Amino acid sequence: MSSIPTQALFVDPMDRDTLHLLIQSPTVLFAYWQLSGRKMNMVQEHFDKDWKALQPTLRFYHVTNLPIGSYQAHHSVSELHLPQGGSCFLSGFHPGQSYFADLGIVNEQGQFLPLLRSNTIQTPPIDTNQEFPSHQMTNGQLLTYRPIAVSFQLITPEANEHFSAYSVYSPKTAYSADTESGGDTD
Repeated sequence: MSSIPTQALFVDPMDRDTLHLLIQSPTVLFAYWQLSGRKMNMVQEHFDKDWKALQPTLRFYHVTNLPIGSYQAHHSVSELHLPQGGSCFLSGFHPGQSYFADLGIVNEQGQFLPLLRSNTIQTPPIDTNQEFPSHQMTNGQLLTYRPIAVSFQLITPEANEHFSAYSVYSPKTAYSADTESGGDTD
């Protein structure tokens, strides 16, 4: 009995999909990310474009504080083209609020397609009775990015009375002579 040699697939444990938010201060967050080579190659191959041409973007969602596991309504959304490297500081967040982020790309129609979702964090409220420690970094000492607010127009989906899994169609008012065609006749 001959044995067929099998090639072991090596998966680098350090090559994983990651998007994580950390709190630096009540208004500044630190984000770090890594998109696995496998996922990046899959996306580039699907769209037949270089990664940078896909406009990689970080999108931040300001959410209401609801119990864990329930739907989180978005108050506002802001985004930033993905900076160089795998991390950055971000300013302009509100103290005492909850946020999460998506890393995604923007398709040719301008639609954001999420690839990774971060953890949800809550920025601490500002305590007016306490001064910030003198060792805290100031914006002059680090490069921070400020996401830009994005607005969306809510669109009500069109109701299609006659829907097929493959296409929208109009019903025929009269049966054709060939009723054995196998097509939709309702």
